[in-house]
Amino acid sequence: MHIKNIKAIAIAICFCGVFAAGVAVGKGEAKQAKFIGRDEVKWVEPVPNFKMGPLTGDKDKGPHITLIQLGGGFESPWHSHSGDYEAVEISGTSKHWFKGEDSAKAKKLPPGSYWMIPGGIDHISACEKGDPCLMVVWQKMKFDSIPGKDATRPAASAAPTKSASSAK
Repeated sequence: MHIKNIKAIAIAICFCGVFAAGVAVGKGEAKQAKFIGRDEVKWVEPVPNFKMGPLTGDKDKGPHITLIQLGGGFESPWHSHSGDYEAVEISGTSKHWFKGEDSAKAKKLPPGSYWMIPGGIDHISACEKGDPCLMVVWQKMKFDSIPGKDATRPAASAAPTKSASSAK
């Protein structure tokens, strides 16, 4: 055999070895399907009429997907988050507005609506009176709520509703 042929064979064997090693490493532990029924969600209520139910990830440490339920009539105080968040309304109708905007003119977000609020922007989140609002929220970083610069404005979240007492 010629030296060129031996080199070509050696290179081919190396590539096959690298490919086989990559396949072996890539297989690893098989992913498992995950199913969480609504009655299995571990709800926490950090403030009245505001419930959080983690689905995946750890909202206190990093990326997560979390169910959030606002009681009917809930209105947050001015606040922001360190990072962007995205959400889809599942039930109820919510609205969110920024400083300088008229809350009466804020876009109503019925089930199926999507929104994204960038981190660092003060806003108010509210659920229309009546039925609670259920939304799925995801962030690429941990969840936080930073009081807005106008934190003296009281929240209208203290009024319980017939549906707000149970997230299930």
